[in-house]
Amino acid sequence: MRMAEKIGLALLLSVLGLVSLWLQFGILEDTPPPLTKTLSHEPDYYVENFTAIGMNEKNTRTYLLEAKRMAHYQDDNTALLDVPHLIQYQKGLPPRHIYAESGWLSGNGEEILLTGNVRVIQGQNKNTTGGIQHSEKLRIYLEPKKSS
Repeated sequence: MRMAEKIGLALLLSVLGLVSLWLQFGILEDTPPPLTKTLSHEPDYYVENFTAIGMNEKNTRTYLLEAKRMAHYQDDNTALLDVPHLIQYQKGLPPRHIYAESGWLSGNGEEILLTGNVRVIQGQNKNTTGGIQHSEKLRIYLEPKKSS
């Protein structure tokens, strides 16, 4: 083997070694950014035959909320309700029943918006005459707003 062939072979091997090192360390340095889960407004779980009970500071029931199905949204902690039925309890009054086709529950659980053929049925006793009211939309604050 002549001297020029030996130099050419050594040069070729050196170049191949440098290219392989460059590829190896180049791939390691250019790691992609970590994948982060972005929150989208998609339900993260569903509950069939949903029930929630509201209690006051004295452990007295203030409301009972039922729905055929509840879809929870993680991004804003809200929930959509299918065929909700709300029963509100007030001292000295018969329970108030509220029915609707659908509902939206706020992220803090203090507000509910009922929509579609809303019916409010107030029972009768010695303090109230009772009655039925109809509406297409009704907003209810389940928990009284606390003054600061």
